Amino acid sequence: MSSSCGLEEEACLSAWQLASAAVLPMGLRAVIELGILEVMAEASKGAGSTMLTSGEIAARLCAKNPDAPALIERLLRLLASYSILTCSATTNTNRNHDGRIHW
Repeated sequence: MSSSCGLEEEACLSAWQLASAAVLPMGLRAVIELGILEVMAEASKGAGSTMLTSGEIAARLCAKNPDAPALIERLLRLLASYSILTCSATTNTNRNHDGRIHW
C-alpha cells in the first residue's frame, strides 16, 4: 500500500512541476511587455540611483488599474524568488517593517 502512495505522490509532484514550468517565462514576459524593467532601469541611472516601490512603478507606468501596485508586486516577487531581481524592505522609526518593499 505504501508503494502505491509513493507512486501517487511522485505523479502529483511531476504534474505540479509541469503545470508550474511556464510561470517564470510568463512572468518575465509580462514584466518586459509592461515596461517595468525600463522603469526600474531609468530609476537606477546616475549617482542617485534609487529603488522603487510597486506603487511608484505603477505610477510611472501611468497604470489605470487600482490593483496595479499589488499585481506588479506579485510579478516582482516571482522574479526575486528566482534571484532575477533583488528587493529590500523598509523599516519605520521603531525599526518595524512598514510593509514597503523596494525593488
